[in-house]
Amino acid sequence: MVLSGLLASGAAAIGTSGTGAAGAANRAPAVEQLPAGFADSVVASVPAPVALAETPDHRILVADQLGKIFVIKSGVLLATPALNISSIVCAGASERGLLGIAVDPAFAANGFVYMYYTFRNGTNCGTLSSSVPVNRVSRFTMKGDKIAAASEAILIDQIISYHANHEGGDVGFGHDGMLYVSVGDGACDYTGLSGCDPDNTISRRGNTLHGKVLRITPTGGIPRDNPFRGTGTARCNHGDIAMGMTCRETYLRGFRNPFRFAFDPNATKTRLFVNDVGEATWEEIDKAVKGADYGWNLREGHCAEGSTTDCGPPPVGLTNPIFDYPHAGTGCAAITGGAFVPNGLWGAAYDSGYLYADYICDKIFLLRPDGSGGWSSSAFATGLASGGPVAMSFATQGAATVLYYTTYANGGEVHVINQS
Repeated sequence: MVLSGLLASGAAAIGTSGTGAAGAANRAPAVEQLPAGFADSVVASVPAPVALAETPDHRILVADQLGKIFVIKSGVLLATPALNISSIVCAGASERGLLGIAVDPAFAANGFVYMYYTFRNGTNCGTLSSSVPVNRVSRFTMKGDKIAAASEAILIDQIISYHANHEGGDVGFGHDGMLYVSVGDGACDYTGLSGCDPDNTISRRGNTLHGKVLRITPTGGIPRDNPFRGTGTARCNHGDIAMGMTCRETYLRGFRNPFRFAFDPNATKTRLFVNDVGEATWEEIDKAVKGADYGWNLREGHCAEGSTTDCGPPPVGLTNPIFDYPHAGTGCAAITGGAFVPNGLWGAAYDSGYLYADYICDKIFLLRPDGSGGWSSSAFATGLASGGPVAMSFATQGAATVLYYTTYANGGEVHVINQS
């Protein structure tokens, strides 16, 4: 399994086998460094674990990029997957696959689970052809420890996956009860109106879902307070609409590859940070502001695309990230998972903190307000095994709240970091 397009330039491919990870021991990498009083342990071996979500009864659902959902129950990985749709999922040597999973806020009553995946669409999962796979968002029903494939209700479909990279793929619910979905720019413009990264301008167009963060109701409808409604707008749940029109599902725009995002559990209203994977210069974290445009492919980080000197305030109509970090001199080049630290969990030093990970340098960082309206970043976990972290989330383990993270290291593992 390869997440090649997570790389800034796509010039190299970093990944792991994805064929399985049998027999992983309960250990942390030998060179790993954590703050004093913290420990890292392996919970389960899961092939290509790209996303995770917690049910109200504290089961952990783990999405395998190849097309399966695994269940960790009472700290033990169940032998049989809850769902296997690998026969209809395009994955393999690309960023396609089963990429995101979310649990309905009313899961205890309805059992609904939401997924973002690349549908085979009757193709051989090739690229640059006249018939290509498509990304879709679907709702499934879970009963007990099983998810019935036949329960699928497709909410959004026909998001063309032309070049197999920059798929986005995260899904999650805000405090407002709405479902948010991230979609990448696809790396190359399948319409032929522009080129490939960084010449791909598809994120700049309103008539497509590419390069956007979407916001829909749990049934796939358009919330009344979405920013693009009325004249000049239309639904894009079955594909692109006419040029000059704007998709009603769009909530945020101007992204390259918003692979993972996170909601703040400490906020009373929906507060969302989006981690957007950069091209060759910057990785960025964007704070969601209704209707905002974060500038790709005109901007990368807080600068003009590809620049480290043409920076500063963004052009009118565009929004800078709240934080970015350069590739040069850091060894880091592909931002992945993010998670807000629950206030009070780890003490004052971590309150108001946001953890983010980088797939290339295999580190987790802590981002905190600097007291002057900006942010400061410091290393939290370093020396992690190559292949992650990919996704992160705080969830329950026994009587404790811990940080779960997934990695493609050693064939695929789910870890927890806990404060002892």
